[in-house]
Amino acid sequence: MRLRTEMRHNDSVTNIIQHRSPSHVITTASADKTLKTWDVRNGTLLKEHTGHRGPINGIDIGTGAGGKSVIISAGDDGACLVWDTE
Repeated sequence: MRLRTEMRHNDSVTNIIQHRSPSHVITTASADKTLKTWDVRNGTLLKEHTGHRGPINGIDIGTGAGGKSVIISAGDDGACLVWDTE
């Protein structure tokens, strides 16, 4: 098996989710306090989300207002944050 691409954070990756649509997009959570959304076809960083004051432990995809997809993150800072996926 050959490595296709590498997507990096500045600390350990704690969670990963695949978006429902488009399915070639993933979001990673990290102890570096960031979420990063990537195109797995080529490793392009599409968006970086900052706002947590501690490591991010969990992420999930949900449905927000108007039926739009949102990312929900939970961190060591005691916060659950909701992010637009666009």
